[in-house]
Amino acid sequence: MSESTRRGFITSAISAGAAVSAGSLIGAAASSAGVTAPAGELLDVTGMPYRQDDPRWGRNLMWDRKQVIKVAREFNHETSADANSLLYPYSDGNNIANEGCMLSCLAMVLKLLAPAEKPAWTPATLNRAAQDAYYYTRSGLSMVTLYPDLVSEMSEGHVGLAMAQDYLPGVKGWRRVYANTSPLVRAYRALTPAQRSNYLVMIKTGTYDDTASSHYALLHPNSEQSPDEANALLLDPAEPRSHKGDWTMTDSAKWIGQEPQIKRDWAKAGIQPTEIGGAWIFSRWDPSTGAPMIGPLVQSWSQQLAAG
Repeated sequence: MSESTRRGFITSAISAGAAVSAGSLIGAAASSAGVTAPAGELLDVTGMPYRQDDPRWGRNLMWDRKQVIKVAREFNHETSADANSLLYPYSDGNNIANEGCMLSCLAMVLKLLAPAEKPAWTPATLNRAAQDAYYYTRSGLSMVTLYPDLVSEMSEGHVGLAMAQDYLPGVKGWRRVYANTSPLVRAYRALTPAQRSNYLVMIKTGTYDDTASSHYALLHPNSEQSPDEANALLLDPAEPRSHKGDWTMTDSAKWIGQEPQIKRDWAKAGIQPTEIGGAWIFSRWDPSTGAPMIGPLVQSWSQQLAAG
């Protein structure tokens, strides 16, 4: 499917979804006392990462492929080939285990940065909330590929997207960017774990186009690696539940590369295991000022940019 076709479908889908009245939202606001981490206190990563294939939510559908194809054909007048290419035909469905890496990352962001919310967010509850609020629907009437606003809405403004950079891995003419060369990622990794207690970084690996060969994970907030280390530690939704110990970008690439299509797409685009396609900074927001609490990160980023 061409990029213009994909963009056209998404634009039309969003317009169609916007015509539907908003559904019920799930979640409660974090208390003011739970918004700001105490100075010097590390983020509590107990139980992290959320695994996509966790039996508590792994089989929960995000999209129903048959319905998505029907909507694409009947409402967006796509060809059969283009409609069929919108979602990868997983044998057990387009569920969280197969499609929910970003969703699981956003659930972790909410769990770690808004810990006062009870019950804690999980991929299951966030998937349901996203569908109720029409961020995406099983039928594809709304099918937004990146939905950081979901985090802000579900935390009632206490956590949100503060900064972002997109790259185009594998696209001719664009310089390759790695975990140790992106100034924004380096700035985050140059801080101490305690200085990172109010924000998290989600990175994209693989291809740039948000297909089955794109993947999302969080940089481990308590890592003490040097920013010069390319093989960054991750909180990765794809990490197998049986694994214990550290999990890195190369571990992630090797694991997800077992899927034949992903392996082929990465090889065709020349994607490297430590190459990234973007970085998204999610931050707690100060309720008294309405501003993201990213002062130390901005200062570190300016230093990285100045260093060239």
